[in-house]
Amino acid sequence: MKNKEQLFREIIDGHKDKIYRICYAYLYKKKMVDDLYQEVLINVWHALDRFKGEAQITTWLYRITMNTTITFNKNYKKHQKLFTNDIPQNIIEESNKGGEEENQKKIDKLMQSIQKLKEDERLIISFVLEELAYKEIAEILGISVNSVGVKINRIKKRLLRIYNG
Repeated sequence: MKNKEQLFREIIDGHKDKIYRICYAYLYKKKMVDDLYQEVLINVWHALDRFKGEAQITTWLYRITMNTTITFNKNYKKHQKLFTNDIPQNIIEESNKGGEEENQKKIDKLMQSIQKLKEDERLIISFVLEELAYKEIAEILGISVNSVGVKINRIKKRLLRIYNG
């Protein structure tokens, strides 16, 4: 049987990129993303003793990540300004260079657009970007699969309007 530290390392090694991408989609400011990511790791460590294997490990991790992001936001009111529409629109410059630099600009614009969504919408769309099945998103959020589908469709339409805005 594995000890807690070994199990923690295996879980994090297998899922750290996914957890970080969700944190990144939620905040997008590198310093704060790192703080949020560390907070998630701490919460995973503390919750590890209570993990009984009744849910998939990824569902369990996503739920911890989601709950941590919500708590993080509540505990750090000074960071609320990140969730307003004050994101500078001139960050993305038009460029004819194309290639990897152009793709990065599109990703940056998408991430900025995601920041303009409501908190719960950002979490849901980050799960979509992680290519989770609707069923798994429903389990994480504690809602029906149909509700997930409706929410995702509405979020995608809103995100497209923001992105093209």
